[in-house]
Amino acid sequence: MSILLYIVALAYDSGEIKEFSGNYHYLQKWISISYFMGMVYFNMYVLVPRLLFKAKYLTYLTMLVLSIICSFLVLKLVATHYFEPYRIIPRRAFSSFIHEMVASVNILTMLVFSSTSIKLFQQWARDTERINELEKNSMQLELKELKNQINPHFLFNMLNNVNVLVKKDPEKASMTILKLSDFLRYQLYDNNQDSVLLVSEIQFLKGFIELEKIRRDDFSYDLKIENKGTNEDMVSQLVLPPNLFITFIENAIKHSVDLDHPSEVKILFQIFDKELIFISSNTKPAEPIDESHKGGLGLVNVKRRLELLYDNDFSLKIEDTERNYTATLTLPI
Repeated sequence: MSILLYIVALAYDSGEIKEFSGNYHYLQKWISISYFMGMVYFNMYVLVPRLLFKAKYLTYLTMLVLSIICSFLVLKLVATHYFEPYRIIPRRAFSSFIHEMVASVNILTMLVFSSTSIKLFQQWARDTERINELEKNSMQLELKELKNQINPHFLFNMLNNVNVLVKKDPEKASMTILKLSDFLRYQLYDNNQDSVLLVSEIQFLKGFIELEKIRRDDFSYDLKIENKGTNEDMVSQLVLPPNLFITFIENAIKHSVDLDHPSEVKILFQIFDKELIFISSNTKPAEPIDESHKGGLGLVNVKRRLELLYDNDFSLKIEDTERNYTATLTLPI
C-alpha cells in the first residue's frame, strides 16, 4: 500500500512549479516512476525468489545494493545528459556526490525493502497453508494406513503360499515367513516416522518385491543403487519422508502381470550431490488384464503429497508405451 501511495503522489500533478520546460517535466516524472517500479519488481520477482528464499542472504544484500547503486548511476547519467539542458529552476546543490546519492536512493531503498516484506509475507502465508494442508493430509494418510496396513488380499495370498510351501519346500516356507515378518514390522512401526533412511526404505521395497516374486511365476526384478555424488557415504546417510516410492512399485508389479509371457520390473536409485533420481520401469502385457483401474487415485495422491512436501522442487515424468511403463521421480536432497 505504501508503494502505491508513493507512486500516486509522484504521478499527481497539483500545479507545482515545473523543474523542466515543456513536456520534459512529465517525461522526467514518468521515467522516475518507471525507475522505482522497475527496481521494486526486480527485487520482488528476481532477487527475492532466487536469492533470499534460497537462503543466500549475503548474495541477496550484495546484489540489492549493487542494483540500487548501478541503477542510480544510470538514471543520473540520463538526467545529466538529457534533461539538464531543459531545466528551468536550479537543481538542488549537494555538498558531495555521496550525499546526493544517499538522498536520492533513500526513498528507493524504503520501497525496495517494503516489497521484500510483501514477498516474505506472501511466502509465509503460502508456507502456512501448505503446512496446514500437509498436516491434514498426513492425518488422513495415517488413518488410511491404519485401515490398510495389512492388506487382507495380499496377506491371504502370502499365507496360502506358505501353506503350500510348508509341504513342498519347508526351507523356502521359513524364508518366506521371515520376509513377511520383516515386511509387516516395517509397515507397522518404521514407516510411521517423519523421516526414514533411504537404505531402510529400499530394503522394505526389496522385501515387498521378493514376496511378490514368491507368489508369481515368470516374474523377475532388478533393483540397483548408484551413488554418483562426491560423498561416498551419501547412500547410507540419506534420509527422506517414508512411503514415497511404494505406490510406484505397487503399480509396476500390478500392471506387469502377464499370463502368457515373463514379466519384469526394474528399479533404479541414482544419488547425486543435490538430487535423488528414482526410476521404476515395468513390462506390460500385450492385452491389459484389467483397464478398469487405470489412472487410479494412488498416483494422484502421491503427486499431491510430493507437492506438499517439496513444493515445485520435484519432477515426475511418466512414459507409457505399448509394452513398457516408466516413472521417473527427481527429488532434491
